[in-house]
Amino acid sequence: MLKGLYTGTMGMLTQWTDLDVVANNLANIDTAGYKKDETIFIPFEQILIHRLYDNYIMTQNGPRDKRPVVGPLGTGVGISEIATLYLQGPIQKTDNEFDLAIGGAGFFTIEGPQNKIFYTRNGTFTLDAQGYLVTQNGYKVMGSKGYIQITQKNFAVQENGRVLVTESTDWKSPQEIDLLKIVDFKDKKGLQKVGNNLFEATQYAGEPEILTQPKILQGYLEKSNVNPIEEMVKMIEVQRIYEINQRAVTSFDDTLKIAVTEIGRVG
Repeated sequence: MLKGLYTGTMGMLTQWTDLDVVANNLANIDTAGYKKDETIFIPFEQILIHRLYDNYIMTQNGPRDKRPVVGPLGTGVGISEIATLYLQGPIQKTDNEFDLAIGGAGFFTIEGPQNKIFYTRNGTFTLDAQGYLVTQNGYKVMGSKGYIQITQKNFAVQENGRVLVTESTDWKSPQEIDLLKIVDFKDKKGLQKVGNNLFEATQYAGEPEILTQPKILQGYLEKSNVNPIEEMVKMIEVQRIYEINQRAVTSFDDTLKIAVTEIGRVG
């Protein structure tokens, strides 16, 4: 009976975590470049249930279990990991020259606080007071030469990531000032979300590989890869599974109460 309590309780705990993941995905539907998370479950080992009060018998080859097997009992599930799905999100035109999208593989390289390096697919950029290309949080976007500073009137990014500036409106004699540092990783499972739609590379991701021919789209943004309908359906499913486990725990608790207060009462 207590095994059933443990199974139901673990079911509630895992579904609660899964609900948090789904809710976070839904909260980031409109976040540019957001990559959805998925909860990966792992089943616990099943055990065989025997009928009570039947003992072992001794034979020449040692003890033998003569208790009839009632059947297997699942002991619940746990969470193996929360995996990030790096599928390409839809590309949306914005006509904002500071909005950049990556078509295909790759991440923008960002320098955050204390010179820490992060990576993102969110290309919602702007200029700070010194003319540096930065994220909405003020973190600097990195190029092959370092920070990218726009000091002239007109600014453009070619598909291969080359950053051009010019003072003339007809774009005669543009000056190339840098090349966006677009990188990718052999094992994206080694990337860790750190908030603000940024990723940090762990030792398992391997060294970042600079992409020499990325596909950069200026005036576009990659939208979140979250499908709101799928996530809403999943949220309903998670809530129902949670309620089923909750009812199971309540049922076991009521049975234990009867066993203690009525069946086990001394006359």
